[in-house]
Amino acid sequence: MMNYSGQRFCAWVGGPLCMVLLTVGWVLFARFVPPQSPMAGADAIAEIYRQNTVPIRIGMMLITLAGPLNLLFAAAISSQLRRIEGNAPLFTYSQLAGGAALTILFILPGQLWSVVAFRPERDANLMLLYNDLAWFLIIMPFGVIGVQNLSIGLAVLFDRNPQPVFPRWVAFFNFWVALLQAPASLITFFKTGPFAWDGLFAFWLGLAAFGAWYMVMFVLLLRAINRQQREQEAN
Repeated sequence: MMNYSGQRFCAWVGGPLCMVLLTVGWVLFARFVPPQSPMAGADAIAEIYRQNTVPIRIGMMLITLAGPLNLLFAAAISSQLRRIEGNAPLFTYSQLAGGAALTILFILPGQLWSVVAFRPERDANLMLLYNDLAWFLIIMPFGVIGVQNLSIGLAVLFDRNPQPVFPRWVAFFNFWVALLQAPASLITFFKTGPFAWDGLFAFWLGLAAFGAWYMVMFVLLLRAINRQQREQEAN
């Protein structure tokens, strides 16, 4: 018997709850949105941490708590992809692996920002180094979420069920999300402009695409779970 309550739990906790904790921690407490400028010097970055030490610590604690919840969301998606792939769940596994890797990329930057805030009296140049590393880890590895997008999209395209698990347009939506996050790979070349880590293409466009992906997949995931339950009960 399929555990539909468990799937819904994973969808809700790994979806909305995870996003709320991330938003509260990253935006409201740490105030890292909008991002710090890559052009900011060591003294300016150090001052941010020295003036907001406790809120940043709280924010990073929330991010560290929220990150693992993403595993539940990835597991719920994989449960539905398995319905498509049956005994050859290649994209199911790659999507789940992408979700696990993304979880690490939520946690690691939070830990690095925590390290900077842990000793605000530290040398400003070291604080700048760890801060740079955290921003690179959370923005540049767009390929991690891209693996999830491509895995979901390809699985949906190959769905031959009479009643598809996800609508066909979900495949192209996931492909577009992956494409819109690709500019993040260029932040290593720019400290200003739209391709810097605080820029329009590298940060804001990618963030909007990622947020839209989470909301769309959450709604469609719940619909797929509910439809699966109705079909099983009808039989």
